[in-house]
Amino acid sequence: MRKNAFAGVSALALCLAGTQAFAQSATGPISNFGVIASHNQYKLTIADESDKERLNQGGLYYSFGNKLTGQEGFIYEIGIEGQYRDKDDVEFLSARADLDLGLRAALSTNNYVDLIVGGGYDWGRIEQNDVRVGLFEEDVELTTRSPFAKAGVGYNYLTPDYTLRLEVGARYSIEAESRLKVAGESDTVDLKDKANPYGELTVLWNKGINNIPVSTSLYYSQTRYELDSNSDFADNSKLKQEEVGLKVGLAF
Repeated sequence: MRKNAFAGVSALALCLAGTQAFAQSATGPISNFGVIASHNQYKLTIADESDKERLNQGGLYYSFGNKLTGQEGFIYEIGIEGQYRDKDDVEFLSARADLDLGLRAALSTNNYVDLIVGGGYDWGRIEQNDVRVGLFEEDVELTTRSPFAKAGVGYNYLTPDYTLRLEVGARYSIEAESRLKVAGESDTVDLKDKANPYGELTVLWNKGINNIPVSTSLYYSQTRYELDSNSDFADNSKLKQEEVGLKVGLAF
């Protein structure tokens, strides 16, 4: 595992009230707080040679808005989440904040479709101990920052017992950058702007636990990192992250 302990670090280093009444009457904003469990796959490709690393992470999330409860008209949601994992002297941290704004139209009594636009900020850090750099072993820290714009489409299906929502879209990274720190020295490189797809299937169970609504979400996201440089190494080096996760929370 130490040999493959996140090959991406080494490669980038080279460049540097829930009842039925809830479903029927609650159309205003709600809070949603819960836990995240995710499985991540990192694929590093250099000159047609690739290496994969898999990692499970866990964390917390919170959101506020009417994207699950709103009917026709204006909808919105603001959210924040963070995840963490420490594995084989490699520490992984990630966080995201985003804001969604949209308009919703009714297809029928229980079916709604909406268009979503928004934006946010992605942050991630990998810290690896005792990485061989030349003749010495050093601690390496790689931090990625990425503002993004967002666009998507959503579909809501309402019943007295639950609300089902499907959303698909893309996050477009804007002026992302990666900072590498080794032995107290640091350097920053720009990353190419990329459109990264995502999808999420959410069910809000209105009866929930002791009349507190419960939400469950299954999601997928993909993020691609490419160095914004004209060098041959940058052109032939790519890192792709795919994440599949589950969110379980309480709505109030």
